[in-house]
Amino acid sequence: MEKNTFKLKSTSTNVRNIKIKQRSTHLLITAMWHLVPTVTRRIITKHIFSPKRYDLTPGERKYLEMGKPFRINVHGKTIQCWKWGHGPSILFVHGWNGRGVHFRYFFEEFINAGYTVIAYDAPAHGESNGQDTSYFELTDVVRSFLDSSLSFDIQSIIAHSLGASAVINCLSKEKPSIDTVLIAPALKFRELLYNTFDNQGLPEIVYQAMIAELESYYGYNLYEDNPYTLLKKISSKIFIVHDKDDLTTPYLDSKVIAEQLNHVHLLTTEGLGHKNILRDKTVVNTIQKYIFDQEINVRNR
Repeated sequence: MEKNTFKLKSTSTNVRNIKIKQRSTHLLITAMWHLVPTVTRRIITKHIFSPKRYDLTPGERKYLEMGKPFRINVHGKTIQCWKWGHGPSILFVHGWNGRGVHFRYFFEEFINAGYTVIAYDAPAHGESNGQDTSYFELTDVVRSFLDSSLSFDIQSIIAHSLGASAVINCLSKEKPSIDTVLIAPALKFRELLYNTFDNQGLPEIVYQAMIAELESYYGYNLYEDNPYTLLKKISSKIFIVHDKDDLTTPYLDSKVIAEQLNHVHLLTTEGLGHKNILRDKTVVNTIQKYIFDQEINVRNR
């Protein structure tokens, strides 16, 4: 009984300390926003919109060395890309804090089957330019690969997490006829972002102003372009793979939307979480089979 009481007191203390920290941050940022808005904006951007970069493992570096590097430019930032193989292209879109080579477990089978595999590091990630980025900018990078003047011949897209969110936004605007696989997508991105702001104790007046600036610059609207909303407006078939134990992007969002929409199909996994799902052989094989089957269906029409 004493142990349980101690745990309850400890939990209560932690919650109280978190709330005190949130209130303190809220007051400080509010004051700074009125006194030095430019500095405040810079601090929040670095804290919220700047992903963490990480060093390549020897295996990842070796795989990139086997690819053909190339670059594209989006919003003045140089995006480092790689491609392997020959034939119609499959575009891989990584998530926040990720890198294109995270999908390397998928590549060999597609290359051997006669596809070109394209992967890239998003703005402010890996070897690409930038210190910060956003959902809107990530969307525009995906849209660049669908630009017919660049002749990438994208037939399929496989995307993870926030990259999957950007793909949904892209599909809703470009309306391409391509096979799409979304792995652990952040479907309710707007809600996740707002929760992040609130949990950090940031005042709503501040983050709403910053979002409005991003919306004005990129030409999107966070409310209207929330992936969960956009999926209902996309008619092309979407295959979602999501793990029940994902602690980063809620599995329930994928489950509910798949039950509501006939064109959205869900594969549920367990025990893989948010990142290991990209390395699971069963998941990789299932997605590869899905892409191959879609190509066969197109040829038989």
